Amino acid sequence: MKAILTAVSLLLFIVSADISFSAHHEEKAVAKGTVTKIEISEYEVTIKDDKGTETKNKVKDISDIKVGDSVIIKEGKIKKAVKPVTGGY
Repeated sequence: MKAILTAVSLLLFIVSADISFSAHHEEKAVAKGTVTKIEISEYEVTIKDDKGTETKNKVKDISDIKVGDSVIIKEGKIKKAVKPVTGGY
């Protein structure tokens, strides 16, 4: 009986650890940066992040995007990043 209880507890611990790992993985699937290259025929956009690293990303739609735009890519969907308006009087 004690062995069964230990096995069930261990199984629950492993499952909960796996769920938390997968949730963290989805969070990393967001790419932010400035568009440096667009390959329309392959629906591929190259972006440069804040650290200067360039990455290629497959996207579903490139209609309103141009080189130099700040963008956010999540789950293959690309949209322009809105820069906050700063300043005052």
